[in-house]
Amino acid sequence: MFKKYARNPFLLFFPFLVFYCYFITINKWPKLYGDELRYWGFAKNLLHGFYSPPMPHINLWNGPGYPLFLVPFLALHIPAIYITLTNALFLYLAIVFLHKSLLKIANFKIATIAGVLLAIYPNTLAILPILYTEAVSIFLISAFVYTLITYNINHQKKYSIIAGLILGYIVLTKIIFGYVILIGLLIFLIRLIFKKTWKAHFRSVSILLIAFLVTIPYLLYTYKLTNKVFYWGNSGGMSLYWMTSPYDNEYGDWKLPDLSNNQYPKLFPSSEVAAILKKNHSKELSFIFKHNELQQDELFKNAAFKNIKKSPIKYINNYLANCSRMLFNFPYSYAYQDAAIIRNILTGSLIIWGSIIGLVITLINWRKLIFPIKFVLLITVVYFSLSAALSAYPRQLDIMVPVLLLWIGYLAGNLKLMSLKFVD
Repeated sequence: MFKKYARNPFLLFFPFLVFYCYFITINKWPKLYGDELRYWGFAKNLLHGFYSPPMPHINLWNGPGYPLFLVPFLALHIPAIYITLTNALFLYLAIVFLHKSLLKIANFKIATIAGVLLAIYPNTLAILPILYTEAVSIFLISAFVYTLITYNINHQKKYSIIAGLILGYIVLTKIIFGYVILIGLLIFLIRLIFKKTWKAHFRSVSILLIAFLVTIPYLLYTYKLTNKVFYWGNSGGMSLYWMTSPYDNEYGDWKLPDLSNNQYPKLFPSSEVAAILKKNHSKELSFIFKHNELQQDELFKNAAFKNIKKSPIKYINNYLANCSRMLFNFPYSYAYQDAAIIRNILTGSLIIWGSIIGLVITLINWRKLIFPIKFVLLITVVYFSLSAALSAYPRQLDIMVPVLLLWIGYLAGNLKLMSLKFVD
């Protein structure tokens, strides 16, 4: 009986839930800061019957997924500290769903190791005490993977529908996934037309279509607001602009509109950094900020494309710097790094070398992989490719860690069934 309960993931990982709650309680700031203020503001807007202000001064900086979650808490006047405790629950459930997923395609030992690795993943502690979207996104990714694998095993259509609904909500929470599902739909539709093995591709298309249907109300809203089709948000232009910066010592990380660099660590005096940034960007930004928010987004994109055309090699270097920031939290423009970079290098190196080994095994054995692994790998590759094309940080990588652990865990659990030879 004890062994049975010990193998229950809800009990097995419960100590982490207790620790997470404790960690949030002692580390939560007394006031909202950073992106918390924006999500809180959007939730208040929803309580008053709208999401973005009307034209010309729209605000579609992020999707409505997380603000929708916050609405009932704000309606009941629940303090922020208690809302933040839901991060502990989300991360705990993400671990449980990852474990349950691997139990279906690997074994208990591998599932437990993967669950523990997600539980102690260094960046998870950083996201716990703040009202950001990462904790809920990690949970949604794990739940999505679980429904995919369950559907692959029992072929009950309800799980494919649930998977599509979850993926749709992921899009509303992280709007970059809107472009991911559109690209994914295009890829799978092409493969559906030209491949004989149409069943797996049909399943992929159906899940992506359901996810897209979930986003239609939001897209209709943004169309009514902006008269633009497939308009997910107006933050992409500024992100792309900073990503394409052609100047030396600027590596594609996002700067704030006031040209300060106080969102990320820096040791240069702010006045010195501001002076450099103003020299490089004030002329362009002064012109762009004279326009309304929708026009600003378009002008930022135009300026970004000019930068790419002018300095394509620098854009490639910035793209690689983005990949490095996702993995190692380095480099940042005009900033020295502290000793934490050593930990980041160790963690990032384990991820990248594990992924390289996994990629080799995957490519050799592609035909033997089950449908959910192929599906999430394609989605993950598209997501990382798009994320690196904009200003990227560890936050973009963190939410996909459950997928990476699932993938490596699946390969480890099925190595005996796979060939490591390049020829038969």
